[in-house]
Amino acid sequence: MTALQTLVAAVRARSVGLALRLPARHAQVVQALPLGPGSRLLVVEFAGRRLLLGQSRAGLAMLAESPAE
Repeated sequence: MTALQTLVAAVRARSVGLALRLPARHAQVVQALPLGPGSRLLVVEFAGRRLLLGQSRAGLAMLAESPAE
């Protein structure tokens, strides 16, 4: 499993009903955009990359990825 897959698995396990809280040394939420009850878009910097994640009550999904600026 890659580091990114490990992060996504950890976030999925922790995110059910909780706010996203990871140590800054691993990942940093750059921006969060609420979409409605129980769902939002997250821009997360991790391992030199910027990830666009969709979060809902059902879990997380990685939507896009780019190099960190």
